Amino acid sequence: MKDVGSGPAGCAAAPLSTERLGAAFQQWNALLEALPIGVFVCDREGRIVRHNRRAAEFWGRPLDGAGRNDVPIYHSDGSRLDKTSSRLDEVLATGAPARDVEATVERPDGSHIDILANIEPLLDEAGELIGAVTCFQDVTEVKRARARVNRLDSWVRRVVELSPVAMYITDDQGRVLSFNPAAAQLWGRTPTVGEDQWCGSHRLYHPDGRPMPLDTCPMAIALISGRAVHGLEAVFERPDGSRGAFLAYPTLLHDSAGALMGAVNMLVDISERKQAEERQKVLVDELNHRVKNTLASVQSLAAHSLRGGVEPGRMRERFEARLVALSNAHNQLALRRWQDADLRVLAEDVLAPYRADHRVTLDGETVMISARTAVSLSLVLHELATNAVKYGALSIPAGKLAVSWRRIGPRLLVLEWQEADGPAVAPPTHKGFGVRFIAGAIGGELGGQVEHEFLSGGVRCRIEAPL
Repeated sequence: MKDVGSGPAGCAAAPLSTERLGAAFQQWNALLEALPIGVFVCDREGRIVRHNRRAAEFWGRPLDGAGRNDVPIYHSDGSRLDKTSSRLDEVLATGAPARDVEATVERPDGSHIDILANIEPLLDEAGELIGAVTCFQDVTEVKRARARVNRLDSWVRRVVELSPVAMYITDDQGRVLSFNPAAAQLWGRTPTVGEDQWCGSHRLYHPDGRPMPLDTCPMAIALISGRAVHGLEAVFERPDGSRGAFLAYPTLLHDSAGALMGAVNMLVDISERKQAEERQKVLVDELNHRVKNTLASVQSLAAHSLRGGVEPGRMRERFEARLVALSNAHNQLALRRWQDADLRVLAEDVLAPYRADHRVTLDGETVMISARTAVSLSLVLHELATNAVKYGALSIPAGKLAVSWRRIGPRLLVLEWQEADGPAVAPPTHKGFGVRFIAGAIGGELGGQVEHEFLSGGVRCRIEAPL
């Protein structure tokens, strides 16, 4: 017993009260022996005067003499009991019963059992305290089972706490009772337990964008209708305005009688999947657009490259060169998964054949441009380089070319093409394919502006294009 002196003892030279107690229990001997619990009786001084067989089995040895219990007894926390302050002594001192006393008994062989005891004071006909009766039972297996349940409960709680899936529990009225860290992270807020109802989200929306009142969310539907609803999609909004999407799996909880106690909800965050689906849709739409633009570009290149009056071999060479420029732009974009391109890398690629003798210089900050801008600028730079090789600064060894660019504000790109020390040039009498193509690519495709100047030392071209 936790605080009960229980163990082998006898009663040598017991006082009158002890003799009276022993005689009284003779007639109950058969009944005591039949009980499945341990029972022993002590006199006013705490000396054991009677016990049954089950008590001796719990102690691990029979009675063999007089005196108080000498079996080691421990508190439920593992500390050894000081018998001078035991609950039995308290009962004998005060006459007040002791209920549900837990303790651990150590047997002679070193084994231990957990017991649960109840101690009742014994009074004579005059109401005088003459002893106490203690009933105790072995609850070792019960405590072990309880410990297993507690460990399992702790393990389950730990799993829920560490789970990357958002989970929370409500009562039958939808009031939030508990939630794991993943749920708070998904909601972007910490709900108030017992006050927040149905869900911890700041705001909810249907997948089509319509507002979803909290009392129509999946958890509310499950609790109000009394049926589980699985896989309903909702869009959640955090207090900071960011949004995401989840699939809800509310499951109802019932007690042993079948009455509704509440529900547990698991929220599977599908925000990344929805974003991926949206990106895929955008990419498909963009791909269709790019294919159409590319075909239109190829058609335009072919129409102008194969225009009459030029020797067929020259036509083919000119057309292939323009296709290579278009292909190089696509290669650069493919490396960046068609998200953007580095303008410097693009310019280096187009002008690589002319930079070996250091006549071409590039100067500009790192500017990432969109896929559409990259394709257009790549073809524009190719046309400018082709004309420079044929008629401009790159047609003679002394000629030089400087290409520079810069941002003006966050949304405007300025690119300048400046030739120097080349042959004298004059404004053309008519606009050739290169000039028309540059004007169409920058003005028509990108919504920018182009300025051409035909100076004595070479051509100057200034391009402004929105980023």
